[in-house]
Amino acid sequence: MALRKSTKIALGFALLTGGSYAAYQVITDQMIMGEKFSVLTPGDVNVVGIDPGAGYRIVVANQMAQLVQAQTDFEGKDSNEGGATEGAIKKRVPVKEMLQVLRGDAAKLGPFVMALNDMSENDNWPPERVIWKAEDLRKALDGDKTLEAKLVRDLNMNLDGMPLRTLRVSSLQNGIIVDTPVSVTVNLNGKQTPIVGRVQEPYRPRLMRAVEENYKDKPDVTREMQAGYYANEAQALLEKPEGREVVRESIESRIKESLAKQRAAAAERVLKSATIVVSDALVKGASYRTYDSTSGKLHDLTVDLTDEGRRRLWQFSKKRVGTQLLLTAEGIPIAAARIQHPLAQGEITITQLPDEVLVRSAVELLNRRKNVAQR
Repeated sequence: MALRKSTKIALGFALLTGGSYAAYQVITDQMIMGEKFSVLTPGDVNVVGIDPGAGYRIVVANQMAQLVQAQTDFEGKDSNEGGATEGAIKKRVPVKEMLQVLRGDAAKLGPFVMALNDMSENDNWPPERVIWKAEDLRKALDGDKTLEAKLVRDLNMNLDGMPLRTLRVSSLQNGIIVDTPVSVTVNLNGKQTPIVGRVQEPYRPRLMRAVEENYKDKPDVTREMQAGYYANEAQALLEKPEGREVVRESIESRIKESLAKQRAAAAERVLKSATIVVSDALVKGASYRTYDSTSGKLHDLTVDLTDEGRRRLWQFSKKRVGTQLLLTAEGIPIAAARIQHPLAQGEITITQLPDEVLVRSAVELLNRRKNVAQR
């Protein structure tokens, strides 16, 4: 499958072996479809299948393949050849973290879940991280006097939403980081295995945010000025306590189990939509060629599969015509395509890649893996 030159990035599968595919199909279909393959662990280089019905799709934007959440208003148009898509991106899925979680890396699960729930760290996070685990917050809310006193001090607020007499400036600036466990189930070596990671989000009481609004655009703010703004906001709250934020309830809403499950659900949908079709463990070698085109130098990457790799790709592609594939090297997506027909050959050729650095890196990784396996 060679896509037209107008396509920015295309993933093609060259039919490099002889013989009639139709005849070959008649003889071997029943055998290949009856094979049972174990679940592959992601390697350094992978061909990843993406289920188009799971709400995620591969797009190509600015000559980069990306996995994104598909939403009607933001979906790009399919290319005329049925390959990768191009268009505006709504929410990008961090592919590197996704592959690490599929390996069972619990430390990467938290950042992965955060990214899918628009919780990633940004410039609005506090300068100093005062981290409170959900387990300790639960104890504080349930009456542990020592933890409750510490929480009140870190927030500079009583849990009923009433202000303290004086301002602790570090609490005004930092608030707390709520650190919550999330659990997802991952298929590791054919076994459904729960993995627990942790997500974090900043929290400052509404009163503290209101105080900051008074001075955030003013130059040379002193502690005395901050204390004055706090006194004004606190007095206003004391005069109309019915409008206060109940801090206890705000914290409860952030550590409840149903919220953790909701956040994990987005991650599980992505993980279940992704299948490692071929990893570098099933590659015999790789090479690439460079040639001139009207848009500059392009590169074709050829990957020589082992017999098991060929059979896995054949079976997967026969079951899932229309499914998208993503080629990754060290977690970086470098090419994308949609399966148009069963792929039965032992070589795949990824065509018209513009970034030689990525192509060379993939070839070196694959050949390094081959050399290690031969020792």
